[in-house]
Amino acid sequence: MKSMYTRLVLIFISVILLSLVFTFFIASKYFMIHVETEVQTDLKDVGENFISIYSNQNNQKEVDTTLKIISKNYNLTLYNESGKINLKNTAPIKKNLKKAQVLKVLNQNSNQINPDKHVSGHNPYLVGLPFEKDGQKYALFIQPNIDRGFFKMRRFLFFSLLTTLIIGSVTFLFVAKLLVKPVKELILATKELAKGNYDVQVTINRKDEIGLLASNFNVMTNKLNNLEEMRSEFVSNVSHEIQSPLTSIKGFAKVLRNKQLNDEKRDHYLSIIEDESDRLSIMSERLLKLASLDSEQHPFQPSLYKLDEQIRKIILALEPHWESKKLQLVLNLPQSEILADRILLEQVWINLLQNAIKFSNCNGTIQVDILETKQSTQIIVSDNGLGINQDDIDRIFERFYQADRSRKNKGTGLGLSIVQKIVEMHNGKIEVQSSVGEGTSFKVNLPKTF
Repeated sequence: MKSMYTRLVLIFISVILLSLVFTFFIASKYFMIHVETEVQTDLKDVGENFISIYSNQNNQKEVDTTLKIISKNYNLTLYNESGKINLKNTAPIKKNLKKAQVLKVLNQNSNQINPDKHVSGHNPYLVGLPFEKDGQKYALFIQPNIDRGFFKMRRFLFFSLLTTLIIGSVTFLFVAKLLVKPVKELILATKELAKGNYDVQVTINRKDEIGLLASNFNVMTNKLNNLEEMRSEFVSNVSHEIQSPLTSIKGFAKVLRNKQLNDEKRDHYLSIIEDESDRLSIMSERLLKLASLDSEQHPFQPSLYKLDEQIRKIILALEPHWESKKLQLVLNLPQSEILADRILLEQVWINLLQNAIKFSNCNGTIQVDILETKQSTQIIVSDNGLGINQDDIDRIFERFYQADRSRKNKGTGLGLSIVQKIVEMHNGKIEVQSSVGEGTSFKVNLPKTF
């Protein structure tokens, strides 16, 4: 399997090579199309100027001086009508001429550009010009000095592109290594995560997509670590909560084997076994309820119904409980319709009212209010009972957490977790305010639409 680093390098080099070939091809074509015509025109102009000087001047020194100047950029060869070299300068010759080519130019009647045609193909950089002097025919051949001027352009372009390739490749190798380094760090971190090490963190301080990926990875590991801690705590709490009633049941069952027990004690121990069995039953029922809600496969069937009537019926059903503690109920329940899952919300009001009754002092007061706004419906359940310590308020919705550490009022510690889950399923929010010795208030805010 090719690494990301290898793939990046191969892709880069392939793209650069293709770009260089394409660029060189385009540049060469441009040179062939636009420059060759200009070169031939220049060659003709230089040749005609020399012919003018050679034909009109009898001073050989001036001709030699002109030849010397022209030698810097052009090769110039003059043939007489017999095809022999009559004059030439010292510039290097690009192509050797054949006698047939010389005779062809000598036999022309007027000056014109005559690109040389070899057996190897067309040569655009050779021009032959015929002229006459003193009744004699001459053929002047002129070609550029390829070692000077713009004729080095192709070579210069090639080496420039090659240099660009080398520098670009070295630079990209370095950049690719920097790019791949944090990815490798993330790979190592994910391997540690797969081993169950949720404390792993990556230290990548970048402000690009990889930096964002690293940041999200750290957030994910933190959440996984928290989930793992919650799972461990959950397992520990389940074990503890189940073990406690089982121990009581087992212990009192052994005591009941004693045949010397009187009926009063026997009935007392049996009632304890029944209470603990009921507690186990409620706990298993609520655990199954939470598991169903967490799976997001629990039936959710919202419908429009009268909320005030639902709460009144639940209060009447709980009358034996609040009557036994001589509690006063203050109700502010105006007619209110809500679009929600009736069965699920019934669980919410039962749990909140049962908690209010359980933690209220005798002769206390419980108040239930429904407040309507344009966007939401608020249900507030308040009591003036024991209250909750500020250190416990942030944890009361955790599973198995019980603020009443004395276990005087035994519960499962799952009721408020179920309440919060159901409220969240309705896109709502639940808040709590409490002071020790002054009471507790739960406020459920449900949107009109969700």
